[in-house]
Amino acid sequence: MNTISAIHSRGIRFLLAVVIAVSIALAVTPAQACACGIYVPLDGEASVTEELVLIRWDGQTEDIVMTLGVLGSSSEAAVVFPVPARAEVQLADAEIFDALQELTKPIIEKQIALFPMVGGTDGAPGGAAVTLLERQTLGPFDVSTLAATDADALGNWLAENGYNLAPEVAAALEPYVQQNWYYVAVRLSPGAGSDELTGELDPLWITFDYDKIVYPMRLSALARDSLTVFMYVLADHRVQKPMSFGYENVQYADWVDPASLASDSPLASFVTKKMFLTKIVEQIYQPETITDDYVFEFAASDETYHIVRYEYVYGVAGIPFSILIPCGLILLLVIGGAWAVGRFKKK
Repeated sequence: MNTISAIHSRGIRFLLAVVIAVSIALAVTPAQACACGIYVPLDGEASVTEELVLIRWDGQTEDIVMTLGVLGSSSEAAVVFPVPARAEVQLADAEIFDALQELTKPIIEKQIALFPMVGGTDGAPGGAAVTLLERQTLGPFDVSTLAATDADALGNWLAENGYNLAPEVAAALEPYVQQNWYYVAVRLSPGAGSDELTGELDPLWITFDYDKIVYPMRLSALARDSLTVFMYVLADHRVQKPMSFGYENVQYADWVDPASLASDSPLASFVTKKMFLTKIVEQIYQPETITDDYVFEFAASDETYHIVRYEYVYGVAGIPFSILIPCGLILLLVIGGAWAVGRFKKK
């Protein structure tokens, strides 16, 4: 894989595809959908509570880094990612989303306030209905890259290889098969030193060529609970997402220059030139309303935006109480001392 030709650049060729986390089970376990699809544990009780995604697009190649936050625990599970073109998969730096959170954190401004203060498109190859293109082990992941021309055959292959798909999940794959997408099937098992899948899973890094940025969302309609999706998009310009199925807001929009990053920053390999970073957070309360994938487009302008949080310092006439009170006490002591000395002299 060429270092990273794209993880969220807005020339936007993306069509990522993170979609459908499914069970690997011997016994059917209820599925939990995330923005990327459905997460199904082999045993135990676990569900995806949030999804963190970084997308970089350079005009022809898209990179997607994704991690899932798992509530509860299980000993094994599976995930399937539909992608629009044949993809390469590797592990990403586990600290990458910490670095993104730090980069996009709100600006804190202090203000003096009177007291009190109220408020504040390559097609899959022909031939066999399902073709195993590659299989590799990446940390706790067993990753298979597949091509399929028949949804039923794809469902059968997944079932035969330990992925226990519910009928509605297999049916939801049909539109992607018709569009000749590829599939990254991931079996997850705990990493060394742990016997449970819980918390934040290691991020996967998927790279493929495409002429637009698309984020697969259709399988998320199977989710039973609300979803929160954090999307970071690196592109040549600010991006926007015309379609939304919930409450969303832009929490950050600004340029990122390679010179501003430390050489050992997890973002250094993604920001090889000056790029625009857009952070969009979406809260989806009714997943069943999801009917299509997200297609990102460039915004009308590269207007920058930062969340500003105000910390109010209470005071009077622009002077905070933290200064007024001690100064006032000192002044009272001086006046009191002068008065006492004056009284003493009169005597």
